[in-house]
Amino acid sequence: MIPQDTASILEKVGVSRRDMGMFFTPDEVVEKMVSLVSSHIWRREHLRILEPACGMCQFLMGIKRKVPDAYRHAEKVGVEKNDVVVGMVRQYVGDEIAVVHGDYILYEFEDKFDLIIGNPPYGIPSPSSHYAIRVDNETKKLYKQICQTWYGKYNMYGAFIEKSVNMLNSGGELIFIVPATFMILGDFIKLRKFLAQNGFLEIYYMGENIFKPHASVTAVVIKFVKGERGGVKLYDFTGSQPVFMFHNRHWTGEIITFETEFSLMLENIALFRIGDIFDVKISPRTPEIKKASFVTRSDNSPGGEYVPILHSRNLKRGYIIYKPMSGYWVKETDKLRLRKFFDKPHIVVGLGFRGDRGMGAAYDERAYPWMGDVYHLINRQGMFASEIPDESWIVQYLNSPIVSQYVKDVYREIVYHFNIAQIVSIPILTQDQVEYVRGRYRWLWTGDSA
Repeated sequence: MIPQDTASILEKVGVSRRDMGMFFTPDEVVEKMVSLVSSHIWRREHLRILEPACGMCQFLMGIKRKVPDAYRHAEKVGVEKNDVVVGMVRQYVGDEIAVVHGDYILYEFEDKFDLIIGNPPYGIPSPSSHYAIRVDNETKKLYKQICQTWYGKYNMYGAFIEKSVNMLNSGGELIFIVPATFMILGDFIKLRKFLAQNGFLEIYYMGENIFKPHASVTAVVIKFVKGERGGVKLYDFTGSQPVFMFHNRHWTGEIITFETEFSLMLENIALFRIGDIFDVKISPRTPEIKKASFVTRSDNSPGGEYVPILHSRNLKRGYIIYKPMSGYWVKETDKLRLRKFFDKPHIVVGLGFRGDRGMGAAYDERAYPWMGDVYHLINRQGMFASEIPDESWIVQYLNSPIVSQYVKDVYREIVYHFNIAQIVSIPILTQDQVEYVRGRYRWLWTGDSA
């Protein structure tokens, strides 16, 4: 029998909680996940169960506790990359579980499985010590060749999801606990489409406290049924039982957001969304700024011809602090080499302001250069320009309790900084519509007007 406090045991032999992106799952969460397995899976005659990145086989042990009959007759396999962990778990489980020492993404299985369950590693694989999952460049290149959903700054758990889907028998089930970020981030656009094309997805929202204090991540449990096309269902599972939220039968891989009466009402009455009016651009990231030969790093102004490059701390709700905070400077004549849209005044926005996770917006009348997690709304002046509220009203509206509440409702705590896909979807209301909302949802205001 495997001891309860496996994390402490492993740490004593030099395996940290974050080794290779490893986070131990609380037993009560393991129980919840096992309870999601469809009853017909347990009745399969030649049941094969796999736990990838198995560690000390928490999930297989959870099945043993909760469904002992199925555990006894099933073929059980665990795959673990860390050789120290493999040696330890083999001592405890003996021949009950076939514990394989290998890299799950690269390992070639002879047969497929009816149930794959577990907690895949979380982190960006890289040879750099800055990242939790250390892999050399050759291994990372192999990952990219194998995984058709690899895109952008891909997270290792996405690769585990794709591999597991491919390792399922028809009608088989994948149950993983993963960060909720795959629901909305652009890096997972290929993964979402892959899931939509290959089966039916259920998402169970678990909240942001599952892995604290060891990790601050909002987690969901995914249940994927291979071959059953049915879109996506979303549940809230922060309590003892899952609570159904919605079912999108026609999901094809779009970002997945939460719904409330309030968010649906805004979306129904709004004539426009940000993306209908503006092109949304992001500021240059810090690595780009550092590499630019024409950018100067200095705590003091290099001279009158230079302007400071602003960042998120310069942006406040309704105004901009035009003073150096980033330590980076550029000549006024060179700022367009960073981004061409720095040529004229426009609205800048930042998301995730601490305290209410809302939006902060201001009008950059000086057209300064920016860096980091600040976005720029570039007015397209389209055919509906006469019907669109002016930019001063849009700034006021984006800073209002309406938008703060909308962001909370549809994105919850999934990410601190949002992406362009989320910004363009925010509904824009007219002043008359805001007054209607104010009358209907007075609790949004505490004496302040929108």
